[in-house]
Amino acid sequence: MKWLFWTLLFLSFLLINETTVEWLLAVIVGGYDLQLGFERATQYFTLDSFLFSTVFRIVPYIVLSLVALLTSLRSSTIGKIALYCSLATISLFHFWGYWDMQHSHFTSEHTSSTSALAIIFIPIHAIWLSAVAGALGYGLAKVTRLVKS
Repeated sequence: MKWLFWTLLFLSFLLINETTVEWLLAVIVGGYDLQLGFERATQYFTLDSFLFSTVFRIVPYIVLSLVALLTSLRSSTIGKIALYCSLATISLFHFWGYWDMQHSHFTSEHTSSTSALAIIFIPIHAIWLSAVAGALGYGLAKVTRLVKS
């Protein structure tokens, strides 16, 4: 876990954001080609709004980093499984949340005026969900080890 976990954590934080997900939505759901999808996804992009959302998005990654650094989980295989389960949950929940938040932009569905609040609430929910996933991963790995012994 010397570098793989930290690399995946950094890449997840960097790549899974509302702009990247909107670009994928434009290509997959909207039928745009890669370049036009990128133009569509970034047409209202501003650095200020991106940094604003980044402040919220980084919170679960900081919490997970502190858990990885300040606990003994990183020193055991079962602990590493728990940390990777937590990271996967944060990543998948962010991706799903941003996808769901923006999906209606590329369909005939109605876009709620409060959908932008997801920028705040997706990371908040990612924290507790990753804790649950980490605990489940830890428990399943522990049970698997006991059964195999």
